[in-house]
Amino acid sequence: MPHVPTEKNAAPLALTLRTPRKLGLIPLVCVMYLVVSGGAYGLEDSVRMAGPRLTLLLCIVVPLTLSLPTALMAAELTALMPVEGGFYFWVKEALGPFAGFAEAYLSILYTAVDMAIYPVLFASYLSFILPLGPPAQIAIGIALVWLAGGLNFLGVRPVGMASIVLAGLLVSPFAILVIVGIPRLVHFAMPTPPLFGTDALGALGAGLTVVIWNFSGWENLSVVSAEIENPRRNYLRAVLIAMPVIVAGYLLPLAVSVSGSTTAAGWGTGSFSQVGYAIGGRALGAALALGGTVMSFAVFEAAMLWVSRMPFVLARERYLSPPLAQLWSTTATPGKSILLCCVAFTLLVPIGFVALVVLDVFFYMAALTLELLALLKLRNLMPDRAGMFTIGGGRPGLALIVALPILTWAATFGLAISAGVAKRDFILAIVLGAFVWPAYAICRRRYGGPPAIDPPPTSITA
Repeated sequence: MPHVPTEKNAAPLALTLRTPRKLGLIPLVCVMYLVVSGGAYGLEDSVRMAGPRLTLLLCIVVPLTLSLPTALMAAELTALMPVEGGFYFWVKEALGPFAGFAEAYLSILYTAVDMAIYPVLFASYLSFILPLGPPAQIAIGIALVWLAGGLNFLGVRPVGMASIVLAGLLVSPFAILVIVGIPRLVHFAMPTPPLFGTDALGALGAGLTVVIWNFSGWENLSVVSAEIENPRRNYLRAVLIAMPVIVAGYLLPLAVSVSGSTTAAGWGTGSFSQVGYAIGGRALGAALALGGTVMSFAVFEAAMLWVSRMPFVLARERYLSPPLAQLWSTTATPGKSILLCCVAFTLLVPIGFVALVVLDVFFYMAALTLELLALLKLRNLMPDRAGMFTIGGGRPGLALIVALPILTWAATFGLAISAGVAKRDFILAIVLGAFVWPAYAICRRRYGGPPAIDPPPTSITA
């Protein structure tokens, strides 16, 4: 019988995590905003590849078919199991140890791509403001890694406070862009390029991939559930606040920028800055350009919060070296796990790693599928949900929540492959994904793996 986490049987690790430095609601909202979005940066490629009309449509559809179901799933399962390790334990409890390991393995694969590129992006954006050669860009990228790591060494509260400031810096230029562009919204003129061009399937597949990448990650902060104040209530509250902010943060600047546009050919990195310069002058254009630099650091330091906990959780589960499971007594943070992540990302910075969005989305959606299956299974295994948030609508509502993201994923890759734009990446993703079993066998043999009956290592009071 799967274990239902309670405060009593989770006492050992709950004591090691005793600290007043927990993430309150407002910092949680800001960290969630950064982990999922970080501003409208990133949509430019979708406009270029899929066109402005289709990108606008996808920014309405994807939140309904992917973001909302994922966010509600995360809120329900965090309320049920507010444990350090979050989605790893959801899947392990519902589907078994191998599925839990596969969840962690897939999560590490898709985050490795993202986390390696942000320091490079930071240095690249900064080079538009200051003349920097390649060695200087590498040095600055490495410095960003350790600055973000340092914030995480200090604990979850400093990360939360920094996220409030950084989220404000990111939102402000786009808010000004929208305010200055209100006439464009009031008299919105649909972009003249057609909804579908000559390569309709390729455009839809490419656009879906980019937009999914921009709207995903709602469950990631469940990994630090034990470091959140009242996670059973605040995770849902944070979702309800962050969701409309993020959707509006994509749709409104995009609508201002593409209103009346006649072509998408010039779209790419820096396009929002060009629009800001055109309608708000040099100051707004520069603020939006500088925002790209801020975004790179903000998303990196917020993501480091949960990414750095994955080695910690796997070490506690006896898949990795035991020292990675140690906590610093002063800040209750997994110092050696954070250090390992900093070293790994430092080694990746000089490579100039290019993010493969297809791989990102494939691994993320594969991991999300395991989480959705866990949602179904845990409804049957742990039916007592008195006082906890659960997704409404009965069985039909639950089936819809599970089906919509999986159908979105299938449609995305079906379209991309049929159009011939992602076959190589898709094959590479399958090959890398298949290595989960050898990795599982090696880690179990080397470190022992979790016992046959092994409750989640931590739980906290609601």
